[in-house]
Amino acid sequence: MLIDHICFVLILISGTSKAYALHMAIEEGINHMWTVSAFQNHPRFLCVCDEDATMELKVKTVRYFKGLMSVHSQLIADNGHPSLLHTEN
Repeated sequence: MLIDHICFVLILISGTSKAYALHMAIEEGINHMWTVSAFQNHPRFLCVCDEDATMELKVKTVRYFKGLMSVHSQLIADNGHPSLLHTEN
């Protein structure tokens, strides 16, 4: 499948008009109606969104990802520049 050969995927989602698309991309299962949901299986998928785009997400989902952001920020503060951080995949 072509998606397996992509090194890194970055998707930007902004505004309330894209809130439902964000919900379908990360909270629902993979399906043919929302092709963006296929990136859930990609090992290097990053979705960046603004606050308005999170309006359709569950509160727990928003808290989870905000928590990841604070952990990432703390790791950068403790260990230096993010390019120095390595993850094992």
